Amino acid sequence: MYQRSIPKCLYVMLSSFVLTGYAQAAGCQYSAHYEREGGLSGWPARVQNSSDAKLRTAYENDTCYYLKGEHGGGTVPPGAASDKHVTVSRSGVACHVFKKSSSLPPGSYNPTTCF
Repeated sequence: MYQRSIPKCLYVMLSSFVLTGYAQAAGCQYSAHYEREGGLSGWPARVQNSSDAKLRTAYENDTCYYLKGEHGGGTVPPGAASDKHVTVSRSGVACHVFKKSSSLPPGSYNPTTCF
């Protein structure tokens, strides 16, 4: 009796896990023209915590796109740790998301410029 119910139980548990994981998924997609540069390690959480409310919403709705992994250059906004950033788009608008400076108070958003 137990031999038959164990596979059935595992099947139900696996199905529930897959459906739950899918329902909770959020984040940006990779653009067809994505440039890797320094990669995205640690960056999805920073994009999710962007100072740009529209980008945060796009992240939650899976409607943003990674255009370029970590790279430097450009104008550094107030509160950014350095010129290192990733480029992400939302609704055709390009945004640069930066690492936070350690001088910012806890709970601050990651500095972001969109144009």
